[in-house]
Amino acid sequence: MAVGDGIIASSPATNLKKVKTDKPIRKTPTFEQFQTIVKSIRSQQFNGHDADESADFVEFLGLAGLGQGEASALRWDDIDWEREQITTFRHKTKSGFAIPLYPQLRPLLERRHSQRTPGVDHVFRIKNAKKAIAAACKRLKLPAYSHRSFRRMFITRAIERGVDVKVIAEWQGHRDGGKLILDTYSHVNPVHSQRMALLMSDQEAENVVAFERSGTV
Repeated sequence: MAVGDGIIASSPATNLKKVKTDKPIRKTPTFEQFQTIVKSIRSQQFNGHDADESADFVEFLGLAGLGQGEASALRWDDIDWEREQITTFRHKTKSGFAIPLYPQLRPLLERRHSQRTPGVDHVFRIKNAKKAIAAACKRLKLPAYSHRSFRRMFITRAIERGVDVKVIAEWQGHRDGGKLILDTYSHVNPVHSQRMALLMSDQEAENVVAFERSGTV
């Protein structure tokens, strides 16, 4: 403003560089904690149908790796059962993308589809499950997790299981080839790196392949 008003010739802050803020490692639930939270929400039967609705909503977030906005906007027409694909819209980037109809997710959606109310397009009746999540975390004495926590859990679990980062990025609707995932989840990458290092040994490579074929991964 001073430069614009002619009071000073130039700003003394011109050569100052923006300080990079540290990227915090946000608390992320384990898959077991996620399952416990869903079970706890569903157990609150005094809330009747609302308990099951909230539990299904949270379970979807963790199994699909999508956010609150994508989940609340999801319609039955977005699910292609034959191609095993879900088309969704990432509100943050204002772009559409598709994810697989993951095996672990299909039973939940099939059950809801069989119980759906005729004429209702949306998969879920609710827009968020904040209160249910907060209450469950309090009952279980867990950190105050949010909707985003379950998306982070999905990504972390995928990295730890050896899913290619580029594929994970595509599942998240990212178009940067995995750069954001690598930057944000750098604390998880060593786990994946160590696992991949085993492949450099012929014997270990055979063990890893055999382990994966056993279906325990």
